Amino acid sequence: DPIIRINSQSGKGGIGYLLEQKYGFDLPPKMREDFGYTVKNVSDHQHKELQPAEVHDIFQQTYVNVEDTLHLKDYRFVRSESGFTVTIVLQVNGEEKELHGEGNGRLDAVSNAIRENLGYDYSIFQYKEHALEEGSTSKAAAYVGVTQKNGRVSWGVGIHTDIVTASVKALISAINRIEQ
Repeated sequence: DPIIRINSQSGKGGIGYLLEQKYGFDLPPKMREDFGYTVKNVSDHQHKELQPAEVHDIFQQTYVNVEDTLHLKDYRFVRSESGFTVTIVLQVNGEEKELHGEGNGRLDAVSNAIRENLGYDYSIFQYKEHALEEGSTSKAAAYVGVTQKNGRVSWGVGIHTDIVTASVKALISAINRIEQ
């Protein structure tokens, strides 16, 4: 196993390489940069090098399936002439809400439902997905980057056995991280 030292001097490439080689996550380049700053801040704050497992934990806690303000309960899609219509049930600050939206794709429909019904102002600027393992029971990872009106970027990751659910969870993670 190659040794990768993670400390406050580590570049985003090394951290991205570590997550990919050891844990199977292939982060989009702009997300690697964001995560690199996150890891650097933790390393600076703790005044120490971080072990691969610690880097993985930071990644999981910061980006993956973040469900603070918005929590996914259920969703249903119906194909429409223009793409998809979604009915999504979210727990919003502890209160269950059923939202509806339309879009040219499933993720677009979910995004429109959240924006139109909950007043979030952002746009999706990046989406990426891949399998984490091989085989029929494998989990998928989805990465979503959103840009707020003020230009600030927020990243989220969704992990689930169903790629659509992983995508929705990634979007919700990114939106929940807007608040932080």
